[in-house]
Amino acid sequence: MTAKHVIREIIVELYKKNMIKFGKYMLSSGRKSPYYIDLRILPSYPSLYRRIMGELINNIEGEGLKYDVVAGIETSGIIHAAYLGCLTNKPIAYIRKKVKEHGTKKLIEGIVENKRVLIVDDVSTTGNTLYNAVLTLRENKAIVEKAYVIIDRCEGAREKLASINVELKSLINIYDIIRVLEEEKLVNREKIEAVKTYLRNITK
Repeated sequence: MTAKHVIREIIVELYKKNMIKFGKYMLSSGRKSPYYIDLRILPSYPSLYRRIMGELINNIEGEGLKYDVVAGIETSGIIHAAYLGCLTNKPIAYIRKKVKEHGTKKLIEGIVENKRVLIVDDVSTTGNTLYNAVLTLRENKAIVEKAYVIIDRCEGAREKLASINVELKSLINIYDIIRVLEEEKLVNREKIEAVKTYLRNITK
């Protein structure tokens, strides 16, 4: 089975398990979106989760990427980084969105100083969260050149990270999703066209 076929099957499963939703949603960026990606329930489906992480590892290894630590972003990215780190036998770290007010008051948990750090998250939208995570890691003397997400909504994250010399890679993007769901006739044309219009307006 080719990688392209595997990705098609993953997209169909994500949709059937209600992790790809169509409707009216307000994003954290303030944008109103005709679709929503909810991967927080992905770990509730271990077979699908294992398959997705396996494909992510295949992509990372296929690039020959060298890294010392896998880092996740609070909160959704932590579980993915932990899973990936365990599968690849790499140390794990995570980045808080704000300093905790007790204990060590750290923004980063884990050893990242002078380490090559691979950031992992579930979904990228504008890239602000990933961007801030990179800056935090670099302030703590980590080396960051790549970030991986399961799904890229293609709303500017790739370009924002490129501005600080970090390459964003994704297993799936929204264009893959709407193409597959349209070809499989799982979503009606009206919903597909709403997403296409939304994407066109973003890229203007």
